[in-house]
Amino acid sequence: MSFAVVEYHLSITLLVTATLGMGATLTVREFVGVLRAPYGVLAVLLGQVVVSPLLALALAWLFRLPAGVAFGLLLIAAMPGGLYSNLLTYLGRGNVALSITATAVSTILCVISTSLVLRIYGSTHLPDDFAMPVSQIFFDILRYLLAPLLIGMTIRRAARQYAPWISRVFIHASTVLLALYIVGALGSGRIALASYGWRTPVALILFGTILMWSGVGTSTIFRLPRDDRFAIAIEVLVRNSGLALLIKAAILPSVAGVADPFGDGALYVILFYTGVSLLIGLHETTLKRLQWGVLYAPRKATNN
Repeated sequence: MSFAVVEYHLSITLLVTATLGMGATLTVREFVGVLRAPYGVLAVLLGQVVVSPLLALALAWLFRLPAGVAFGLLLIAAMPGGLYSNLLTYLGRGNVALSITATAVSTILCVISTSLVLRIYGSTHLPDDFAMPVSQIFFDILRYLLAPLLIGMTIRRAARQYAPWISRVFIHASTVLLALYIVGALGSGRIALASYGWRTPVALILFGTILMWSGVGTSTIFRLPRDDRFAIAIEVLVRNSGLALLIKAAILPSVAGVADPFGDGALYVILFYTGVSLLIGLHETTLKRLQWGVLYAPRKATNN
């Protein structure tokens, strides 16, 4: 069975398992907490919805990226926070409650924001004869992102003692599925890594690095504590690759035996950025745990 045949269904399964696993960690109380202290989530949304698409467009222009790569970068920029941001925040001893809440809120809002960003900015990078299926993207987000999120939250409420175990099972399953997706994409020959030269990898690394520091900057403007700044920076950096893969498979499906440089360029960006964001996130997590660097070193007490 070729990768083109299973790509769409594999991306759906990956997204559903990851989102259901995240939902099983959430309660309504987290959302209520946002209303009491909204500045952390506002900082995340500012980085994700405003800074990210504009940065993607700037880097695509600056590095003269191919159309498929530029669209893939914008697709990543339009995504909400990813599941692994919560894990990295936990490992880095950041504000996990803020991370989970921001992920959930951005996931809900992406029903509007993702479609809007792709409609406004994405059309300039698509082939002339392509029509953006905004309604399909909208309903795919409802079916495969929000519905599993609500199911997971229902499990948390109805079976609280089993919810942590259920969450771990689904999150681990999504990790395995992502690995299978990457292996399938590489094994199918759809992605020729050497054909993208140096500009695309450098642009993606810069994209992740600048995004992370934009999260630090916005949280500093709101005068948030260090653990909140770390959670916000990771949340802005790590994106929902499962949703990006689903949208790519839905609007730019792979066809066995048919070359598609545009779709393959978008797929390359999604997979490469997934790896880059996790590496940057792990690097920051290590610095945070060791309390090294400008952001994480303990402040020295000053005498009055």
